[in-house]
Amino acid sequence: MKTVGALAAFGTLALGAWLFACASDEDALLAGSPATSLVPDVDAGVDPDAGQSDARAEPACVPDAICPFGAPFDSSTRGGALDLRTRITSIGGRSVSDVWAVGAHGAVAHFDGASWSRSEVGAVESFSGIWLHDAGEIALSSFDVIYARNDDLDAPDGGAPSVDGWRRAETTAPGWWSADLSISSAWAPVGAEWMWGTNRTFNVGAPAGNGLWRGRIAPGTRTIELGDVLPRNACDVMGCLQMQSIHGSSPDELWAVGGQGAAFRITGAQSETPTITAFDTQTWAMLDGVWVASPTDVWAVGGAGTIRHYTGGAVSWDVVDDVPTNEDLHAVWGTSSADIWAVGDGPTVLHYDGATWSRVEVAGLGQRRPDLFSVWTASPGHVWIGGDGVILSLGGKP
Repeated sequence: MKTVGALAAFGTLALGAWLFACASDEDALLAGSPATSLVPDVDAGVDPDAGQSDARAEPACVPDAICPFGAPFDSSTRGGALDLRTRITSIGGRSVSDVWAVGAHGAVAHFDGASWSRSEVGAVESFSGIWLHDAGEIALSSFDVIYARNDDLDAPDGGAPSVDGWRRAETTAPGWWSADLSISSAWAPVGAEWMWGTNRTFNVGAPAGNGLWRGRIAPGTRTIELGDVLPRNACDVMGCLQMQSIHGSSPDELWAVGGQGAAFRITGAQSETPTITAFDTQTWAMLDGVWVASPTDVWAVGGAGTIRHYTGGAVSWDVVDDVPTNEDLHAVWGTSSADIWAVGDGPTVLHYDGATWSRVEVAGLGQRRPDLFSVWTASPGHVWIGGDGVILSLGGKP
């Protein structure tokens, strides 16, 4: 087990900015790289003209099934419908009546408790997460592609905001960082000064070769500051290059997971000397999602139906054997230890009731079989799931 007192062991480190999300899009439909995403010529099986005849190929939506909610892919969506090839990479919210979804090609949509509306952000890059803080919303793609709404932040070109109030935000980071690295997730609880995030770095020794970082909106400035939590290229040794997801039980204690079964506990996350400790998840599978119920109740999901559970061990996570799928799982979220959801390819939706993981029916999609990449729950019974050309909910209701 490797432990790093990030500042005490290595000296003062540059620190900086924020964010929020959970997403994995290495083979992203429509997403491409964050800086160059375009609508592809081939839609990988998603049929924009799929009609009602397809829906009769499977059972209609029932209260305990996961079904399409319609908007923001419906033609009646305020602001215009999203293209059915658009991947929803992350969903999060403040409440059942304040939910945000982001995705490929600058997609941003908001649910107000009754219906979805599409935001005109003015971005072509693919967003991987959204940070919902006290003053407004911030959507992120890479370290230099960040858009803010209802926030008094500097814009790099001084340009006017979009019709929906979004504008590109000014960011600062260590000079040796590679600004176009893809951010994979970030998390900040309400009231926390510091936000922690993950990114994917595949070339050993490359600039910004760490998959963990933290930040804040700098006090007294109008910029988002981004910075390190580990010495340059420390993840070459610690195994934290390809990090996928981060979440916490409190502002001070977080977990991050990623490539080759990597899992790191971060304590003192809001302090000047955070400690980062590696744990053994007993798998080499990519772990794409993590959700923390408490310091001794943490769930991670990943490739080929992998689920791991941390219950307070000094070194290792527990293996979960009774997983009812072999599909890749990309995200996990819950409201309590007895109400946890996981989603993945297929489409696959699983639910944990405190004792058993079970498969949940997905209905109303006709012949479409989209992969799913994000799940968020505001309270029991209020479940939002995003994926390739879909936003789904429990019973097809808010």
